[in-house]
Amino acid sequence: MAEGLTGSLAQLPLPDLLKMLGAGGQSGRLELTSGLDSGDIYLVAGAVVHAESGPHWGEQAFMRLIGWPNGQFRFDAGAEPPERTIERPLDVLVAESARAAGEREAIRRVIPSMDTLARLARKAPGPVVTIEAADWEVLALIDGQATAADIGGLLGVDDFEAVRHLYRLRMAGLIELATPQAPAAAPARQLAGPQFFQAFTTAVAGALGPLAEIIIDDAVEDLGFTRSNFPREAVASLAERVSSEIRDTDKRVRFQQTMLAMLRQPAA
Repeated sequence: MAEGLTGSLAQLPLPDLLKMLGAGGQSGRLELTSGLDSGDIYLVAGAVVHAESGPHWGEQAFMRLIGWPNGQFRFDAGAEPPERTIERPLDVLVAESARAAGEREAIRRVIPSMDTLARLARKAPGPVVTIEAADWEVLALIDGQATAADIGGLLGVDDFEAVRHLYRLRMAGLIELATPQAPAAAPARQLAGPQFFQAFTTAVAGALGPLAEIIIDDAVEDLGFTRSNFPREAVASLAERVSSEIRDTDKRVRFQQTMLAMLRQPAA
């Protein structure tokens, strides 16, 4: 049933896709791409047994992939997993990912940036203060100058673990948080513009036919933009993504040559 199954995660979210494959008892590899990121999830008889994405494996990779809001997927039926790194059932994994996403959102509202500064609260939150040993190590690093990123580096933990410590201390009333003064605004990003997309659509149509508009919109979305805010600096990535869809070698070469000429033109 799932042989050759492909599509967009924006239209069929990954949790729903996995539930569909699980209900069908499918076995194989689910290949995922989102921008420059990629990953694989393996199923055996409908159960998720392994995941990998970059340096991450097992449940850590699964939790990273399940949070992708958009991207592309392709199911390779019958592909066998290199090993088994996931034992918990799919519904438990999905529930855990939802809980983790909720925690991340709650923390993000309190600590929106790794540039956030922390300092000891001027008043104790109560007559008796009890903290965990791990949080005491964080308190010892707080001097009003160290950012969340600095503290994470000194502790040797990743960004999320660092802000979790700070979040707990903030909720306990032991520290205060401040956002550093914003730097001067960077120059406005130069956009590709409608003239580029008109020429680009013509080039894509010459290689892929009447589906050019849909292919372009999907590729733009996968890169995290819309046509109206698409930056000129990402044009090369867009061309590369569309080029990978062209199966005919001659057409692909002509398209790449056209894009190279377009990229060499000075910005309007």
